[in-house]
Amino acid sequence: MTTDEVLTLEELAAFLKVSETTAYALVRGGEVPGRKVGREWRFLKARVVDWLMRAGTEGDDMDKTGFVQRDELGGEFKQEGGQEYVALWLPITREEKAAQLDKAAREGVNVSELVANYLREWVRA
Repeated sequence: MTTDEVLTLEELAAFLKVSETTAYALVRGGEVPGRKVGREWRFLKARVVDWLMRAGTEGDDMDKTGFVQRDELGGEFKQEGGQEYVALWLPITREEKAAQLDKAAREGVNVSELVANYLREWVRA
């Protein structure tokens, strides 16, 4: 493969040594430079290599504020106003979530504490 070569999504995933699902999430999140041609994504290998080489450097696209990003373990987070917010996928239904939020509002309790307690109980079960 030469650096001026055009990659498909499947080839991008293989090149990055990640699953196609992870590659698509990176593309959908605007992290990997690519372009949709018709219904298919295409990537210039040279641009992907450049993106990889810039990772972690000042001015890198991954340092965007307000955009959901993925960390090296696949977790999602975003930075806003100097704070980092981590996405946590909970084993909870929408109804249970609504009940927890109502309980927090009624009792004047921090929602994070309620969620932590809920998860502790869920793990014990």
